This record gives sequence, structure tokens and C-alpha cells, in this order.
Amino acid sequence: MESRTPAATCTIRLGLPSDFQALRFVDPLIRADRDREHLVRSSLDRGECFVAVDDDEINGFLILNYSLFGHAVIPLLVVAIADRRRGLATALLEETEVQCVRSKLFVSCNRSNTPAQFLFERCGFVPSGHLENLDDEGEELVYFKALQAKRTV
Repeated sequence: MESRTPAATCTIRLGLPSDFQALRFVDPLIRADRDREHLVRSSLDRGECFVAVDDDEINGFLILNYSLFGHAVIPLLVVAIADRRRGLATALLEETEVQCVRSKLFVSCNRSNTPAQFLFERCGFVPSGHLENLDDEGEELVYFKALQAKRTV
């Protein structure tokens, strides 16, 4: 079995529109879901996407915007299946907290996604409620993290 290097060797940077093709390999659902494709493309165009890069290869990405009643929200966090459990999602979340210009950060996952729930709680997010009827896969759990207030430009 091949041993993968830890996230300490990766860098997090702002995604570029030219990264789109690489993100299609990180997240195969982009190829199957036009709405997801649009979200990723438009987030790259607006400078709302951060990518985890290791050896010039994108292994994960996170989208951050301010569309939740003016608060910061992460609508999508994806790490390539082969690169999970290396700390990439944690590194992406940590960089997002640094870059975030609001004092409230929200993220969510499906109730069946226990790895994401553990990740969010390990990174200091606390449960903030749930949403029903978003999809057929069940309840969406919402998490919140208070960040140090920052001045917006």
C-alpha cells in the first residue's frame, strides 16, 4: 500500500479559473451535476475557492462565500478520495478562518456524513441546528464557529 505524505507538505492557495479541470478529478460529482459545476466555476471566477496543492497536484478544495444572510458559509469542501485522512480538510478550514472577513462561519453536512461531523467538531465548530428537505439523503446538520472580528475593506 502506498503511503501518502501528510498535509504539512501541501500549500493552500486561492483557486484560479484554470484549476477547474483539476477540480473535476478531485470531485467527480462536478461532472454529473450541472449546478455543482456552476457553483465551482463561478466560485473560481469570483475568487471564493481555496485549493490544497501537493507536488503541483490539487488534492482538495473549499468554497467560502458570504451568502448566508451576510455571514460566511462554506457551501462545499471536497478532498480527493485517495488523499483523505491526511489533514487536507483541516488545513483548508484553517486557511479559510484566516481569510474569512466575518466573525461567524457556518458549514454543514448530511447527518449520514459522520467523518465530516467529526472534522467540524475537531476544528472547533459547534452544532447550530439542522435543515430538513434539502435532498432525499436526510437531514442537513449546520455547524457554527465564532471567529475573531475583522474589519472589512
